[in-house]
Amino acid sequence: MIPFRFLVPDVSRTPPSVVGQTYVAGIETIPWPSRNRLIGDELVIEREIDDSGNVFVPWQVPGHGELVLSTASLAVRETPYHLPVELARGTLNRLRNQTSVWEGLGLSISAEVRAATREATQRHVRAVTKQNEPELSAAAADEAIRCAMDAIFLLNADYTRQALEIRHENAAQLSTLMGVSLENGTPGAAPAKALCSAINTAIVPINWRAVEESSGKYRWGITDQQLRWCNKYRVKVCAGPLIQLNRTSVPDWLYLWEDDFDHLLSCVEGYITAVVNRYRGKVNLWHASGGLNYGDAMSLSEEQRLRLLVLTLETVRRLDPKTPVVVSFDCPWAEYLSSEPFDLSPLHFADALVRADLGLSGIGLDINLGYWPRGTLARDPLEVSFQVDRWSMLGLPLLVSLAVPSAKDEDPRANADIQVVSNGDGLMPSLESQAETIEWLVPLLLSKQSVQAIAWNQLYDGSPHVYPHGGLFDAQGRTKPVLNSLTEIFKEHLQ
Repeated sequence: MIPFRFLVPDVSRTPPSVVGQTYVAGIETIPWPSRNRLIGDELVIEREIDDSGNVFVPWQVPGHGELVLSTASLAVRETPYHLPVELARGTLNRLRNQTSVWEGLGLSISAEVRAATREATQRHVRAVTKQNEPELSAAAADEAIRCAMDAIFLLNADYTRQALEIRHENAAQLSTLMGVSLENGTPGAAPAKALCSAINTAIVPINWRAVEESSGKYRWGITDQQLRWCNKYRVKVCAGPLIQLNRTSVPDWLYLWEDDFDHLLSCVEGYITAVVNRYRGKVNLWHASGGLNYGDAMSLSEEQRLRLLVLTLETVRRLDPKTPVVVSFDCPWAEYLSSEPFDLSPLHFADALVRADLGLSGIGLDINLGYWPRGTLARDPLEVSFQVDRWSMLGLPLLVSLAVPSAKDEDPRANADIQVVSNGDGLMPSLESQAETIEWLVPLLLSKQSVQAIAWNQLYDGSPHVYPHGGLFDAQGRTKPVLNSLTEIFKEHLQ
């Protein structure tokens, strides 16, 4: 097998973390398993197949921080490619293609987008023609990437503004659900007032580990309290995910049945039955299961995971046929497939459920930008737009759950297995960058008619939580700028 080989003029741009997060994907954008190594000044990517593909690499972009960039589709060859040049070529390719598609659909492209695209093209031409001087070529390629990324964000602003204008022609206020997870408590009066200016829905998680700490013995106190809070503040209720295969959700006693799958299914069915029977008629949306495509708490095969998904969905539908029910998937880009022994991508899981015609009402996507592992590497607006459109082809409404970090430093109350991603010395996550990300990301999601619900995954940084620095309130309970941004978006489009 001939590996992909890339010249890296400045190896400080590709530390071990970047090498490990790099992957190759084909036309379906599903990563292939690979072995990545940095040998001298070459990035070497070995696979079991020789098909051409796009190479995805986390890259520090001047003015934009770290983003996953991709090359154009490349054939395997003996001669190494120049990595910065190919990332610039791929970024320009995505920009031009999306500009052409949206312009063909009637989008008016601003002069600023065209000017930035021309400048990026000129810089890329210089990078290509100077490859015999690798360092000069890399510098020109970086400038091409910066200009192209400027154009991408400007193009996204054009698209989002015009798409929302069209949506508002049919409805002055959109009907999209905007929510936040209540996690393991309820906000007090002051934070509740601030929060309810930005949401119309609350996510009541119903954590299995907390509810059924001992087999057959249920504790409903926190969930009952959260439902009373929802009623008090008149917000809709999304209950779940009821089942997750992560260490913070699976009860300890369930591991006794890890090797007896039929009994494990019986335990799952019993728990879901108890939950739905207790809260039927009190929730507006059931979130039956979350992240079963990638949960690591139990050693289940992919066939068993799919059977578990089907069971959760069928049980909820049988007990409460009137209330809509969704299932969600972690890591929709499926970056983990490049290094972990899974065969099915999240989209394959979802497609199997949709084809089974089990009464599924919608699909959830967990897009936790800037976290690794068990998160999503930072992406630009065109990548997010493409991924949402791709999942929309399943023909069901989408619920998108979000988290974005506001800092890089250690977060002692967060899940130790999940880290904020920032390789190198570029822009670090901050309170400002968290808000700025939401200011382009949430309007982009609202512009998509298929996205019917958006939820923020984390409320407080001060209580035990999953995503480091991902809350709307900091560890001292102070409101972060991101909540102000969400409030302004809510007032403009949803209130």
